[in-house]
Amino acid sequence: MTSLALAIATKGEWDPDQLLHDLRSAGADSSTEIHVACDPEHAPPTAPGGLSVHTKADASLFGLWGLAIAQCRSEWIAVLHAGAVPAPGWFAAMNEAIARDARSDGYVGPVEPQFGPSDPRMIGYLTEYAQFHRPLDPELKEIPGSNLVLPRRRIEATEDFSKTRLLRQGLAPRLIDDAVVLYARPFQLADYCRRRFRHGRAFAATRTPRLFVVTAILLTSVLPFVRTARVMRHAWRHKDLRRASVGWLPAILIAETCWSAGELSGYLTRRPGDPSVLD
Repeated sequence: MTSLALAIATKGEWDPDQLLHDLRSAGADSSTEIHVACDPEHAPPTAPGGLSVHTKADASLFGLWGLAIAQCRSEWIAVLHAGAVPAPGWFAAMNEAIARDARSDGYVGPVEPQFGPSDPRMIGYLTEYAQFHRPLDPELKEIPGSNLVLPRRRIEATEDFSKTRLLRQGLAPRLIDDAVVLYARPFQLADYCRRRFRHGRAFAATRTPRLFVVTAILLTSVLPFVRTARVMRHAWRHKDLRRASVGWLPAILIAETCWSAGELSGYLTRRPGDPSVLD
């Protein structure tokens, strides 16, 4: 079997036993390296056998991914999130792909919801991951950061992990349609809106070139509608997401308004906020 390690990051509370159970169900055997990086206050007193848990105080999700990746010793590393675990068949699909072409730049797979259309968690899924639902748009230029398998040679020795940085460097992973992860992150609308604000602020504060104040204000005044329309366009490609996208449209617009407000704050202050809260 291919040497494939798992680098899993998570912020907040998580269930180590459930995570290990889900990974075993997806095909991870006892020889699989499984490294989970989390906040110190959410580390289990005793990790279940098969999980190696690592902690770092005041780290962003990207910093925790960097920590987990640094522990891996295998020639291939899967970058995953504890709230979007592989579905059964994921390991077989990824291992087969690597066996066919070990010289590939890497592999990605779809992200699908673990719940039905009436579940409030669908708001977070639609807003961030509808574009990664099967079948993926062949023209899509994005890749999911939580279902990515990379060869060690492709990963930089940095403290944090950034798929955006890798894409700028020319990363071109291949899609493995059967290697699905199931999105199931906990959801509360108020918390989610705060999260969207934080990410929008961090994005804008580090964006180059900088925008003039008037341009930033004009841009962010229309951005909530542009972003919401983008979510709806991605969802409308899939029959099983259409009803959910219409039903949750007001909440999606609120969430994207919060992102846009964060962008405006970032453009005006050039301050990204506390990186340790980025999840």
